[in-house]
Amino acid sequence: MATQSQYQSQIKSLCMKEGFSFVGFAKASIPEKDLTFLETWILEKKFGNMDWFAKDHAIAIRNRFENLGFAPKSAICMGFVYRSSEGETLLSQMERKVSRYALGTDYHIVLRNKGNLILKALRKLFPTNQFRQSVDSLPIAEKILTRESGVVWQGKHTNLIHPKLGSYFFLSIILTDLELGETPKEEITTDHCGSCRRCLDVCPTNALEPYQLDASKCISYLTIEDRMESEVTESFLKWDRKGWVYGCDLCQEVCPWNEGIAKRNQVETNEPSFLPKEFWNDPSFLSKEFLSEEEFKGYFEKTPIERIGVSIWNRNQVNKKNS
Repeated sequence: MATQSQYQSQIKSLCMKEGFSFVGFAKASIPEKDLTFLETWILEKKFGNMDWFAKDHAIAIRNRFENLGFAPKSAICMGFVYRSSEGETLLSQMERKVSRYALGTDYHIVLRNKGNLILKALRKLFPTNQFRQSVDSLPIAEKILTRESGVVWQGKHTNLIHPKLGSYFFLSIILTDLELGETPKEEITTDHCGSCRRCLDVCPTNALEPYQLDASKCISYLTIEDRMESEVTESFLKWDRKGWVYGCDLCQEVCPWNEGIAKRNQVETNEPSFLPKEFWNDPSFLSKEFLSEEEFKGYFEKTPIERIGVSIWNRNQVNKKNS
């Protein structure tokens, strides 16, 4: 009979074959300290207008893994690097900036396709067990589970950091009722943030405290998730977004683990779909401050930006400095 170590080795090979950058294993359980933190975070309404976060059914899945069709015992935690030198060069030249992850094809599409191939192989290897993938598609705590796998640590900016890859990677989780054990000790890392506070100091909206994020103040939230105001209003303009019109990478840009280790290791994505779309270098696109609905669809179909719609994209073009 195969051991958990052998199971892990088989699964890692499947994930790496599909291009994933790292794989860790954790129990399908949320630590009590995180449950307490999440409860307080919800009570203080730091989720902003993301009301779904506080819904009972979302809490039941996120906290207790209920209503999934089976009771998961293990989490396969995967990371996929999206950083590229092309993206770095492009961002350094952009006046109206978008997060690096949004420069290419929508990661939900790409990682779900890769995940389906992994799931097919897993179901063939383990026909009596259940498997279910999440790519932001279930209200499960992907970040907490991946942190608990031990292959990364959670930085003071609340993003996860890999000691060799930095923090520019997507997450995906596969839940299963197969007992897989936990990541081997030799692959586990620890918190290396030390006394550094660059990410905290660079945030223009003061959304960050050490290891805590007030999402309602985060530029990524303001430009992506906060769609209550489709028009430019005084409350929207009170935030200096430093030119960011979709997402924000400021806290990651200043992190030594991106600027130092990851850059020296020449960390690059292995997925062509995550490279910047051609239009980002097109002068005719760059000259258009506002887009029609047809133009928006033409440029952003099947990209992460598509989900916010043209009215929010146009709203985000107006920054405090030019209002």
